[in-house]
Amino acid sequence: MGREGDRMSWHLIEECIDAKRIGIGGHIRPDGDCVGACLGLWQYLRKCLPQAHVQVFLEKPADIFQEIKGFGEICSDFPDQEPFDVFFVLDSTVDRLGAGVKYAQTAVKTINIDHHISNASFADENYIFPEASSTSELIFDLIEEERITPEIAECIYVGMI
Repeated sequence: MGREGDRMSWHLIEECIDAKRIGIGGHIRPDGDCVGACLGLWQYLRKCLPQAHVQVFLEKPADIFQEIKGFGEICSDFPDQEPFDVFFVLDSTVDRLGAGVKYAQTAVKTINIDHHISNASFADENYIFPEASSTSELIFDLIEEERITPEIAECIYVGMI
């Protein structure tokens, strides 16, 4: 169901190397895995691709997550804007993106990362591994160890628990 071969053989940065605009979205009523995966990926991409504009779109998460770095940067009003070069759909299927579906539908490239067995691999690139505990675990697998900051680790930890 996932990418061919090993879970560790796929490289996020290679998928985004020329992107100027990158969007990240997750499912409606975002839980800890959704928020943690989205904000962990957001921090990683901003660190590795400083030339790119990276945004996270989620329905407003519960205030319990407000201490996570980047929480205040989450866009919950879903404004109309130019299509993204790359749009990540995390911990979700396209039909559960809510108002963020428009970004996935108009993006030049879509990337879906998920751990749910029900995911139908709808994107241009799909990284689906149902044996994983969470999408946050998959984000952890995809980030080079030397690039994991304490803030990224916190996001991943929140998502995994």
